[in-house]
Amino acid sequence: IYIIGDYRRERKANLELVKSKAEAEIKLLKGQLHPHFLFNSLNNLYSLALIKSDLTADSILKLTELLDYLVYRANMDKVPLSKEVQLLNNYIGLEQLRYEDHLRIETDIVVQNDALKVAPLLLLPFAENCFKHGGPDKDGLFRVDIQLYADDEKLVFQISNSKKNGHDNNKHTGGLGLQNIRQRLSLLYPG
Repeated sequence: IYIIGDYRRERKANLELVKSKAEAEIKLLKGQLHPHFLFNSLNNLYSLALIKSDLTADSILKLTELLDYLVYRANMDKVPLSKEVQLLNNYIGLEQLRYEDHLRIETDIVVQNDALKVAPLLLLPFAENCFKHGGPDKDGLFRVDIQLYADDEKLVFQISNSKKNGHDNNKHTGGLGLQNIRQRLSLLYPG
């Protein structure tokens, strides 16, 4: 009986260690995302300021809304999917200010349950990556297509972009943003 009890205590302690390690890794990955996101957003603001755009003030307001989310919601275990979609829309709004009439966005977002909760900052890295590695095509238009479907059992998110004119996207293997989100997804939603 003592051996069985000892085995159970040891097993429970091991499970708690694994859980603690996963939580620490998630915090580290979130910490990497914040500076990455902020760096990209500030670069967007910088480019608007360089051309003395009237849109600079609006973009600062959008960035403020995004930072509010990062400060107050990103550290939560789960957030309503509707808030993640709102964050995505705010980020896209910031990019629209940057690209103006050269950006064409198509969206198809269907969320069947507004109360559905997900881990925070799941969608944003994909959008950042889309804008970082995409760009205007030969016709001068930057196209982004966003599809999101969510019900109580699954979430399907797809985002695609036009390639930069003369840019071969197949040579790029992925940077911090995609590595980060892959790790977070495997920790938060195993399998």
